[in-house]
Amino acid sequence: MTKQPIIYEGQDKNPEMCRVLLTHEIMCSRCCDKKSCGNRNETPSDPVIIDRFFLKFFLKCNQNCLKNAGNPRDMRRFQVVISTTVNVDGHVLAVSDNMFVHNNSKHGRRARRLDPSEAATPCIKAISPSEGWTTGGATVIIIGDNFFDGLQVVFGTMLVWSELITPHAIRVQTPPRHIPGVVEVTLSYKSKQFCKGAPGRFVYTALNEPTIDYGFQRLQKVIPRHPGDPERLPKEVLLKRAADLVEALYGMPHNNQEIILKRAADLTEALYSVPRSHNQLPSLTGSSAHSGMMGVNSFSSQLAVNISEATQADQGYSRNSNSVSPRGYVPSSTPQQSNYNTITSTMNGYGAAGMTNLGVPGSPSFLNGSTANSPYAIKQKSAFAPVVRPQTSPPPTCTSTNGSSLQAMAGLIVPPM
Repeated sequence: MTKQPIIYEGQDKNPEMCRVLLTHEIMCSRCCDKKSCGNRNETPSDPVIIDRFFLKFFLKCNQNCLKNAGNPRDMRRFQVVISTTVNVDGHVLAVSDNMFVHNNSKHGRRARRLDPSEAATPCIKAISPSEGWTTGGATVIIIGDNFFDGLQVVFGTMLVWSELITPHAIRVQTPPRHIPGVVEVTLSYKSKQFCKGAPGRFVYTALNEPTIDYGFQRLQKVIPRHPGDPERLPKEVLLKRAADLVEALYGMPHNNQEIILKRAADLTEALYSVPRSHNQLPSLTGSSAHSGMMGVNSFSSQLAVNISEATQADQGYSRNSNSVSPRGYVPSSTPQQSNYNTITSTMNGYGAAGMTNLGVPGSPSFLNGSTANSPYAIKQKSAFAPVVRPQTSPPPTCTSTNGSSLQAMAGLIVPPM
């Protein structure tokens, strides 16, 4: 003896009516309207307990359970089963006695093949990816349960081609859509739709929308790929690789003091066309950060002043060693000053002695003199170098408190004394 469950075959839109056996209150219009009904007492919806171990149900069959019209001629009998699952072959809570079912209809019904969709209802759990362009054509995986061959996917109202991978995954191509927005994704089999109550959702995005997703789509196309990368990189990986790429192209390491000082020296050289040998970099980095910055500042201040004659260079601008220069230089007697000069009057004044640590020659023709025989004439062609124009008339002089005069070089700003 085989046991086969009777499946509802009707087309009723009311979910309460989509059952094979119905109680009186479901079928009665007066009971549905909460009106008085005499049959409610005769055929109650709740089971009646008999002798503590038996239950009596009052149910009505909602469809034709027989194949032929009229009285049944076969030995087929029916039972009502109380179970926690749809499967009737396993453990059940209660089973009724055999029942004889009579068919009052004069019309028989055709033999009906078992649809795969009736075994278990397919449902959608997730969609990956859940967003794409309005142009369509993107590969999307539908994840869910109870998928079978022949099941189709519907985006909104558009039926799309689908490929069954496993009973839990279907691969589809997204159809195009004229406007961006959210569409419901459902399943269909032979004009029968599933997941209408809990459909999946797919977000269409326009190509010209300045959204965050659009930015990630652009990064997806230009970010370098590594072996073993998935087809669609996570957003966190995209941001990390984009940041690494920008730092590699434009970033400057802030923890390397030697590189910072080297770039500062390169910038100064480009601005003032001062040649710098490679052995000068350790002298800058060997001292503290404060002394390194003092070296650059004093170096640029020396460039802003031009000595007029060699006699003035010999005379110098020596000041009292006990006082601080108006330019803010520390007197040569202090320990900070000993790193920058070899003669006591070179830093506080503007003497002709060379600054050995910075590689600045002591000749007064360093910037003012003729560049025909100077080894620095090549550097003057830099786009960042100051332009030295030939002077047709004596340059103006600025007088200091001790009577010495300084010449201002064309193209450079002379700081106030």
